[in-house]
Amino acid sequence: MARNGNKITVTVSNDIVTDQRMERICSSLAGMGFMVEIVGRRLPNSLSLGVKEYQQSRLKLAFKKGPLFYAALNIRLLFYLLATKPDTIYTVDADTALAGLLAKKLLRTKLIFDAHELFSEVPELHNRGVIKRIWQWIEKQIILKSDVRITVSEGVANYYTNKYHKPFEVIRNISRTKTHLTANTSEKYILYQGALNEGRGLEQLIMAANNLDIKVKIAGDGDIAETLKKQAIANIEFLGKLVPDELEKVTTNAWLGYNLLEKRSLSYYFSLSNKTFDYMQAGIPQLIPDFPEYQKLNKEWNFGVIVGLSSEEIVKTVRQLLEDQNLYSLLKVNAEKAGRVLTWENEEGKLAEIFDNFSRGL
Repeated sequence: MARNGNKITVTVSNDIVTDQRMERICSSLAGMGFMVEIVGRRLPNSLSLGVKEYQQSRLKLAFKKGPLFYAALNIRLLFYLLATKPDTIYTVDADTALAGLLAKKLLRTKLIFDAHELFSEVPELHNRGVIKRIWQWIEKQIILKSDVRITVSEGVANYYTNKYHKPFEVIRNISRTKTHLTANTSEKYILYQGALNEGRGLEQLIMAANNLDIKVKIAGDGDIAETLKKQAIANIEFLGKLVPDELEKVTTNAWLGYNLLEKRSLSYYFSLSNKTFDYMQAGIPQLIPDFPEYQKLNKEWNFGVIVGLSSEEIVKTVRQLLEDQNLYSLLKVNAEKAGRVLTWENEEGKLAEIFDNFSRGL
């Protein structure tokens, strides 16, 4: 039986399998005694669902992107929510918000909003005035009408709170403690893991690879994957989407993590990505952007090198780390120390506190 009779349905726009943040949150909520279901979408290349402590469902949609996709997604999610009647709807990002808002009104349920980014400020919406204003309106509605608001960094929380005068709780994208894997390869490579989208510095990484005697591995998929593959040279390997266990092995064996972003997006500027903590858990140094959240974290732990986003600076920094073993070893030791402290096992206490307070109001 669910805690306080409370069933929580989480709505996302991805295919669930590679969403490590929501896997951690759903597992933690299930461990707290809630009945949890996460609903995403099924894609032609979707990976198989593993066994979890919570229920997983995926909806098959006729459209893959664009306005028709978002309309279809929210319509399907709305009817799913109305049919299953959860006690609480946990909406992830603005792209599933309309379904959550309508279901809240019709079912008189509680609504939680989890902003994984500044959705209306992503690079894909730059110079798209009307479309951006629509997303800003949706974002505003979900923030004003949700009962609890969660996000990934202090920067995003402060931005939304200042704009809409609604408090946000911060649950960072921190990885679980990983104790069962050790590096077991002599192959030296730089790793990027994550979405292959605009503004991730991937074009600059590929250009830098032309002037480096070290392999680059790119794990993930996204809008610009095919474009990047056409630009790539022999020492760049595209791994595609990996299930978490496979990604963990690749990360553990990496020499350096790549974590740079363009400044043109407020969403990126205030971000604190999950790969930051994945690299720490693997005990590898990383290249990080000169953005507030990364500056603050690196000032505390000194686990990486802040680098400007240009292929020249990337080449210069990588060569420095290859040549200066003392510097590399220092960063590696610090990354390992940070990885032992910055763990999901510590972070989930904040989640428990949020939901303890939330449950008292049910």
